[in-house]
Amino acid sequence: MRLGSSPDAALLRHSFSRERIQFAWELLDALPFSSYERREDGTSGSGASEGAPINRLYVQTLGQPLPPQDTEDPALYMRKVEQLASLINDADAVVVGIGSGMSTSAGYDFYHQSDLFDFAFDSFRRAHGFDTLFDGMYHMFSTNEEQWAFNAAVSDFAECLPVGAPYRKLAMLLSGKEHFVLTTNVDGQVPRAFAKGSYWLFQGDMRFLQCSQPCNDEVVHDVSVTMGLLASMSVGEDGVPRIPTDRLSRCPECNHLMAPWVRDVNFAEGRLWREQKDAYEKFVGNHLAAGHRVLFLELGVSSMTPAIIKLPFWSMTERYDNAFYVCVNRAEASAPQQLGQRGMAMTADLARVIDSLEGPRSY
Repeated sequence: MRLGSSPDAALLRHSFSRERIQFAWELLDALPFSSYERREDGTSGSGASEGAPINRLYVQTLGQPLPPQDTEDPALYMRKVEQLASLINDADAVVVGIGSGMSTSAGYDFYHQSDLFDFAFDSFRRAHGFDTLFDGMYHMFSTNEEQWAFNAAVSDFAECLPVGAPYRKLAMLLSGKEHFVLTTNVDGQVPRAFAKGSYWLFQGDMRFLQCSQPCNDEVVHDVSVTMGLLASMSVGEDGVPRIPTDRLSRCPECNHLMAPWVRDVNFAEGRLWREQKDAYEKFVGNHLAAGHRVLFLELGVSSMTPAIIKLPFWSMTERYDNAFYVCVNRAEASAPQQLGQRGMAMTADLARVIDSLEGPRSY
């Protein structure tokens, strides 16, 4: 584990960046294969029922009790596991959509208070008053120096956090199969578990930096920058962690402050992002056009940003006869009735499902 050289930096070595959440409708026009359509009169609509509240705040669901789990009926659960294993085995290609539930299943819960939060965010909690990582994402820091203390701890957290077991095991399960991963997560788990060129980081990656304007479309991943910031960090007499003003990360082109490469109104959809987007569209488009058997596997995706993964997966499955859709989520698992036998929902913990899928495979 890397730590800053100052004593206070040890208290800050794990953190999480402020992911600025955009509602689904703000992203739809940029999406490939979306079921969302622009009408001739300039208004918008989708294949879903008009007025459906799919863009409600995710936080509204966090305190709700979990629905009945498939694991409560062992026979039903095993039938679904066997069906999913068969679908993976028979598919020519697997397109995986990964949301925050995947990291939660790995033990990295960014929405509730946890032992990790209490340990890693003690200085931030006492200084700023937020009690969960989710609160920290939205906290409005008073100064750039305070914000960058948080940003530096965020980047180091993502670099040092072990790749969760569900990610590692899923990558192994798909290692002999054509696959591509689309994720809304920014915690760096997907790019560390899956091969380069096989994923699209739609919302970015908190380990990377971009110009805050941005004046260019480049993103930077430089661990030494984070290390230098952590080394310069200190906690003042008022208990607030800060980075010295002269150590704030600035764009080498325009001298504006850098910012975490996490989606907001100034998010850089630059060269790296476009390359990943093009690779995803080529992978999905080629397999569907060729009539291949494509499994759209949605894992831990909430209703927070349905237009990125959920709605396009539904639309493509409905449109192509050789496509199949599976949703695994312990809280919000569903498959449209219109998909009939080509859609399946599993209400269960992702880690358990992936563990159940492990074993000999024919591919």
